[in-house]
Amino acid sequence: MIIKETYSKIHFGSAENSKHDKSTKHNNRKNADKILIGTALGLAVINTALLVKKPSQKKVEEMVKDKFLEEQIKNRKLLFSKFKFESFKDNDKIASIDDLAGLEQLKDFINKQQVLLKNKNIQKEHNIDNFSSLLLWGVPGTGKTTAVLGIAKKLDADFIRLDKELFDSEFISKGPRQLAEYFRNIEMHAKNHKDKNIVVFMDEIDSTISVDRGLEAKQDDVLVNTLKQGLTDLQQKCDNVIFIGATNKDPNGIKSDNTAVRLNSAVLSRFNYQFELKLPEPKTIQEAWTKLMKTKSGKDKFTNKQNEIIAQKFAELGMSFRDIKNTANKLNIEDAVEFCRKGSYNSKANLINVIKNDEKTGYDHVKKIEMDKNKKAKILEELKAGL
Repeated sequence: MIIKETYSKIHFGSAENSKHDKSTKHNNRKNADKILIGTALGLAVINTALLVKKPSQKKVEEMVKDKFLEEQIKNRKLLFSKFKFESFKDNDKIASIDDLAGLEQLKDFINKQQVLLKNKNIQKEHNIDNFSSLLLWGVPGTGKTTAVLGIAKKLDADFIRLDKELFDSEFISKGPRQLAEYFRNIEMHAKNHKDKNIVVFMDEIDSTISVDRGLEAKQDDVLVNTLKQGLTDLQQKCDNVIFIGATNKDPNGIKSDNTAVRLNSAVLSRFNYQFELKLPEPKTIQEAWTKLMKTKSGKDKFTNKQNEIIAQKFAELGMSFRDIKNTANKLNIEDAVEFCRKGSYNSKANLINVIKNDEKTGYDHVKKIEMDKNKKAKILEELKAGL
């Protein structure tokens, strides 16, 4: 009896558990179905949202275009950050061309052009070419760069130096694109400052516009065409821009060290005027030397007669303005060293010492050869005897 009762309870308990398990499974299925349905609905909603937000082909093209324009603007800003106009009005280190030694023909020319720049009507009435471009040429050290800075100072012009390094590139198309961009920036600046003269200077322009039949000929051709177009645009659209180029080579190839090199004739035709700057003569050397001595030391180190002898011997040594300036700098250093050692200095002895040890003194800038050592020694002996 006890056994049966116990069994019946056990059996009954098993039956109840079975019913309970079935109920649990059923509920689990219902819950799983709900989850599946919910997930499906969720995915459907997400897909719908994605479909709604998915950009059209046109939208994608616009996004790419905007990105491209953004990159272009960024590149332009980068270019323009390297591209700054200077003003020399309050810069005492830059001398007006009127204050430079020599360059008399160029000074006279600039003085006349300054009058015409202030009176455009006179220029038109007499059919005078607009002063929009100028080419300076001559051997190294003849004062081309200093003259350009002096012109900008005299005209109170905004100044930009257009170095080839700014638009030089290993990629054939990049250099010309950057050069064209610089020209656009110049044009924009000129139109925004119509009351200002603007001097644009490109030194060693022959490195850009020389005829080159080598491996880089294609790149040079594109650069030449870009330069030609840029100059033409400035001359036609901006009457306040003066483009000045400088080269060590004779444009006609006659006096150049390499007569096989010719400057591109199409670009040369864009220059209204050309000037050759020559090595200084004794009178000009004496003027430059005297100014340098006073500037460097604050007092005269040599008498007028001694300066005259120095200038004559410097001319015989074929010294350029750059050579004269370097000698003045070295001489003052020699004097400073001697003053520290002895409490006094001997400028005469130091000058001879500087010139004797300067390898560039006596260098022929035209033929690009060194002066005969015996000839140089003789000139130095004459200089020493005169001092």
